[in-house]
Amino acid sequence: MSRRGDYSVRAALYLARQANRPDATKVKEIVAEMDIPASFASQILADLVRTDIATSKPGRDGGYRLARDPSSITLLELVEAGEGPLRAEHCALGEGPCRWDTVCPLHTSWQATVAAVREQLTTITLATILEEDLRLETSHEQPVDGHRFFRVLEANDSSYVELPLAAVEQLLGRITDRQLIDGFRETLQSLDALSSASLSMAYLLENGSRLIIELIGVAQDTLRLEIDLTPITIDARRVELKGHAKIRTNMVTDPEPLVRVILNRIARILEDIAVGAG
Repeated sequence: MSRRGDYSVRAALYLARQANRPDATKVKEIVAEMDIPASFASQILADLVRTDIATSKPGRDGGYRLARDPSSITLLELVEAGEGPLRAEHCALGEGPCRWDTVCPLHTSWQATVAAVREQLTTITLATILEEDLRLETSHEQPVDGHRFFRVLEANDSSYVELPLAAVEQLLGRITDRQLIDGFRETLQSLDALSSASLSMAYLLENGSRLIIELIGVAQDTLRLEIDLTPITIDARRVELKGHAKIRTNMVTDPEPLVRVILNRIARILEDIAVGAG
């Protein structure tokens, strides 16, 4: 399966996870949650709409939803939405070793293999994938044949913002991706343990109440933070910005101190925006 089929499954899985929410799911949210390249996401979602797996609604309140119940969507449909028809249309041995113009020694076996794959993919539904995804999310098991080995951590920390609660809640929804990226790049450069890492994404979701950041190291190791932000009033002019972080990483560095650094940077961005607006 190429990246296109992979991204089709990822996007559909996230839409299935959001099936009960009242509003449509934005492209930016799917990109951030499922690590789909932003430049590619619209094409992938258009494939899902074209094959009646998803629906789209334009406009400010628009976004994407599943068109059908996950139990009625097969894995074959998801793969073919991105890949096109899954058939053995080319010689399995290629142009070189093939001895005949119309068939090669692998032809019959290869056709049977592809047919078996198609049949197996029709037995797996999006509901099955969703159920397994939700199970793995809360499981601490490490399968012996797992293809990734990440540490999964949680951390709580906080920072202080010299602004009233109403201003913090309003400004959290106004921070742009560019302000986040510029601010966090500067922050990373100040940390010796992460100075060589690059920032691959930084988004605020859910009207500024959830922050997602992903870093990539020089050895292609990764660190992903999902921080739920909760501003709490201290007094009329000051707020404590609390953060509950879920961290997934295979980097050797200790990621927990980064949570405080990130919260401090968010606090300074908020204060800078307030000064600029004033």
